[in-house]
Amino acid sequence: MTQHRAAFTLALTLAAGASASLPDGHLEKINALQARRGKPDLTAEQVLARPVRLFGNKLTSYYTRMPDGGLAILANQINDAGGPVLSAHVTDNTPLGSFYLAAVTTGDYVASPPLGEPQQELWLDTWFYVLNDAEGQRLIALIDGGVINEASIGYWYDQALCSITGASYWNSPYYAGQTYTIQDPETGASTTRLCFIWTTGAVQFSEGSLVYRGAYPGTKVGGDAASPNLLAASASAIGGPAPQTRFQLAASKDMQAVYEKAPAAGEGAPPQPPQADTKGEMDLKLRLKLPDGSVKEIDATPTEAQALLDTQIEGAVTRGGQAQLEAHATALGLEPKEVTAARLQALAAEAGDGRTYRQDLLNDLHALTLSVSGNDEAGRAAADRTKKAFGTLELADIRAEVQRLTAQRDAGLPNVRLSEDQDITPAKKVTPNFDAV
Repeated sequence: MTQHRAAFTLALTLAAGASASLPDGHLEKINALQARRGKPDLTAEQVLARPVRLFGNKLTSYYTRMPDGGLAILANQINDAGGPVLSAHVTDNTPLGSFYLAAVTTGDYVASPPLGEPQQELWLDTWFYVLNDAEGQRLIALIDGGVINEASIGYWYDQALCSITGASYWNSPYYAGQTYTIQDPETGASTTRLCFIWTTGAVQFSEGSLVYRGAYPGTKVGGDAASPNLLAASASAIGGPAPQTRFQLAASKDMQAVYEKAPAAGEGAPPQPPQADTKGEMDLKLRLKLPDGSVKEIDATPTEAQALLDTQIEGAVTRGGQAQLEAHATALGLEPKEVTAARLQALAAEAGDGRTYRQDLLNDLHALTLSVSGNDEAGRAAADRTKKAFGTLELADIRAEVQRLTAQRDAGLPNVRLSEDQDITPAKKVTPNFDAV
């Protein structure tokens, strides 16, 4: 499977008065990482550390988004194995420092966010350290002095998914950054959607870099860039309200098609793609908006989710059948309760009589055209054209033309009987008796 690398430059804002001392518990985190790397412990005097608000779940300037669960995966990877701090994503050079701590923290909650944006803002907050030598002191001085103000995250992923179709962006008819009016094929409701790219699947942290310009809004470095309780947050679940969309039930690939239609107006952002297994580290709740407008919160267990899904699908099938019955009744000019087998048979018989009457009129039209135009090759061709042309018109038009041609035919024969031909039965033939001759 092909992996893609994303490197997003992040805007960082400095706060004055940053302390050079390590917060409580941070030296232990650094030395735990040192032990996993087979390196000796460091003392507080040997390291300098600064926070970085590195990434989040909002749109980048490239119209890409990281799913919420992907941020938790990146944080866990940094806590487990650290990660390099580079300069401008240049991997040919050795790292400037090392990340050692990360957590997903909550930002602002917006009930009606702009197109494509999440309701609950999330941040990937991190800390990194450098050695307390001449190079490290110069780097920290540049950060604290406001010279280095931006950074960028680099990570690997497998899938680029279109936010509208939920399938591969490269096979999608929509373009990232463009808005489209999407119509629900079942209800006919239209909603405006922004196309952007979900970067997901086998997410792997690569590095964080100090760069000159950023692609992600509102990040910070140094000062108050990270929560003071980041150490505790790194071991807890993501807080804040869960996005309220019905698409959160689409947890298995075989059910994906059920949830691929556009959401009804006002229902918020499109579904987030499935995330990698978090191995039971978070106790999740699903808060679902049901088709009747109610909201239900359930445990994110396969059994409870499947039970609710089965109920909703059964209800949707019932409502769909009733809607189809009402549509047929309206087309036939009946009430739904009148759509019975007997009434439908009677309507079919009436329709059959109507088709027979129409065909008889067209046959009369053909015969009258022959009478008026003459029963030669040209007249027969004219009669055929007339029958074909009037075959697409209303019954009233066909009757009017038959009456016109009848009057024209009768006007051309003033001295003949004008009554309709009678059905005269010929005299019965008698078989001659040749023996009597």
